Amino acid sequence: MSRPDTAAYAIEVRALSKSYGGKLVIDDLSFVVEPGTVTGFLGPNGSGKSTTMRLIVGLDRPSAGTALIGGVEYAQLHRPLLTVGTLLDSEAVHPGRTAYDHLLYLAQTQRIPVTRIIDVLKLVGLRDVSGGAHSAPESLHSSLLDSL
Repeated sequence: MSRPDTAAYAIEVRALSKSYGGKLVIDDLSFVVEPGTVTGFLGPNGSGKSTTMRLIVGLDRPSAGTALIGGVEYAQLHRPLLTVGTLLDSEAVHPGRTAYDHLLYLAQTQRIPVTRIIDVLKLVGLRDVSGGAHSAPESLHSSLLDSL
C-alpha cells in the first residue's frame, strides 16, 4: 500500500525540532492530523505544545523539519485565516473583548460569514458549554479543557 499524498493531511509535522539558545525544546516530532477531525494536543507545561503550534502557523522557524497545512507551509497559504485559526495566548486579545467578539472581528476582517463562528463553536463542542461563546478567551480555553 502506498503512502497517501501529503495534501491528504490537514496537518503534517515531520522531524520537527526547535532550539532556543542551544536548548532543544522540540526534538524530532512527527505526527499527522486527518481532515475533518478534532484533535487534542496535550502535554504538561513546558513540553513544547505552544512552540509546536507557533512553528505550524509560521510564527517561528523550526531548527529542523517541516510543518505543513494541507500540504503546504503556512506562509504559502493564499488566505491563511480562511484555513487556520489559532489563539495561542489569550492575553494577546483586547482585555474587554469576549471570545465571541474576537472571533467576530476575525471573521469580519477576513470576509468569513459570521454564521461560521457558531458552526465552529458547535463543531468543537463549545457552543453549549457553561460560559459559552460570550465568555472571555481564557474562560473559553478553560471550558475547552473542562470538556476534554
